[in-house]
Amino acid sequence: MPFLLGSFSTLHSYTMMMRYSIFFCVVLFIFFSPLNAESSSGSAKKFGLGLSLFGPTGVSGKYHFDQKSSVEASIGFGTIGNGRTHLHAVYLYNAMEFSPALKLYVGGGGVFQERSSEGNSGKGRGFGNVFRDRSYESSFGLRAPIGLSFFTDDKRFELSGEVYMQLFLTGKNGADVGLALAGRYYF
Repeated sequence: MPFLLGSFSTLHSYTMMMRYSIFFCVVLFIFFSPLNAESSSGSAKKFGLGLSLFGPTGVSGKYHFDQKSSVEASIGFGTIGNGRTHLHAVYLYNAMEFSPALKLYVGGGGVFQERSSEGNSGKGRGFGNVFRDRSYESSFGLRAPIGLSFFTDDKRFELSGEVYMQLFLTGKNGADVGLALAGRYYF
């Protein structure tokens, strides 16, 4: 019987994870809808969608309000540290422009992550931690990134890399520092 209860708990956490994921995708679609982007051939593309690695490993979307400000959101697995499901949305400000293609940005926003109650306990990091039989707590907090963004000449593709700090205020509180890489296609 304890085995069945453990399986039910795991099933319940995956069900909750899927609910958060579906909700987040719907919000991303409504907020970052390509229908809101300018579609004339000579105008700049405002919405980019692509993949992110490490913090989290998953899907990333970015919407540019103007030349200086944008909002970025990602959903996926937290493969570094003791997290599992990871969602974040941050406002980004282009603080410095090294060239028309390369910009330094800073930002801040919110983060949701399912974090392990027992920490890493010497069991290593990475995808193995995502699927271990552990207890996880839903944690909400603040995320502050600083990074570089590189656009191709036609502004259709972006590569970005950032370091970030996350300060969790609810659930399993604490702080994380990490790295995130992303590639997005603009349409």
